[in-house]
Amino acid sequence: MIVRNSEFGIQSWALMMLVMLVVASSAFAGKKATLGSFDGFVERMGAGTRELGRGNTGSADTASMPAAYWNPAILGFREHLSYNLNAEKRDLDRLGGSLGLEGPVGRRMGIGFAMLYRGDLNFDVINEDDETMGTATPYFTMMYLGLAYRATRRDAFGLSFSMSYDNMDISEYYEGVAEVVDDYRSPVTINLSWIRQWNEKWSTSVVIRNLSFSENLSARWSKNTSTDNSVESTEGVRPKVLQIGVGYRSKIAGMPVHAWMEALDYQVADTLLAFDPDLHVWTGRVGFECEVIPDGTLRLGMDDLDWTVGAGYKFMIRIGKKKYPFDVNYALIYETEAGIWTPLSFGLRGYIP
Repeated sequence: MIVRNSEFGIQSWALMMLVMLVVASSAFAGKKATLGSFDGFVERMGAGTRELGRGNTGSADTASMPAAYWNPAILGFREHLSYNLNAEKRDLDRLGGSLGLEGPVGRRMGIGFAMLYRGDLNFDVINEDDETMGTATPYFTMMYLGLAYRATRRDAFGLSFSMSYDNMDISEYYEGVAEVVDDYRSPVTINLSWIRQWNEKWSTSVVIRNLSFSENLSARWSKNTSTDNSVESTEGVRPKVLQIGVGYRSKIAGMPVHAWMEALDYQVADTLLAFDPDLHVWTGRVGFECEVIPDGTLRLGMDDLDWTVGAGYKFMIRIGKKKYPFDVNYALIYETEAGIWTPLSFGLRGYIP
């Protein structure tokens, strides 16, 4: 009876989470546009083709990669060295991708590295007279180093450090006019997390992103656009984020079916805690996947108002006496409000025993 009551409580809580996600996605979708000024746009776009195909969800799944990005606590459940590589091409000549390497350290710890990339192939450079001077290829990268400790068989806690680097690629057009600087580096930010695998069906997670060593724990810094101060400096900022995730695994007609839900709160205020709802942006994600054939999976998801679909297939290569499992994934993303497609998103991930 105790187990049943516990499971009933979890199911009720998960149902409330789902309702909250739907409400957040509809009621606060317009406010999400205010996050466009933050470098955190890379984080919101996510990493991992498998996770993107099911609504950009991954924080409550112990199989998510790269774990250093999704939830560093996941690293505490790693038993083998693993790798993942993802690449994508979006509308407007935009490229993206991610890379991850991770593995166990002893029996209870794990370590992982992740790098996210976003860039433009042909970005018009326009001067003050609205004249096109040429094209640039700006890009933005974000790197994560994650550590985790598995406190119990079901619980793990994680910590990751992240830092961004971006290059505007425009200095050549201002030679002789101003000493423009192309590249910027952010200070190190901190991400804290927890994950619990309650049983074979349920899992939950909490991730707190973008804390800093600065005042109010806010990740804020100045971007010096030129070395001679001829161009006004800009400010870089990354909002504090509270991310709560739920995962559910079951079977329908003998086929494994998984459901994933996440609620996110972006605090767009340079304070430790802001209780004014106008200083928060709330959004939600939901995703589903079903193994329709042995080792073959179809996915469907929704990230705020953006729709995603995906597919994946698992392979096994035998070299000598060892087996090396890996899977190939595909995702298609449509950003509803912007009307932008990501028609090409592919990923490769695997384990080395």
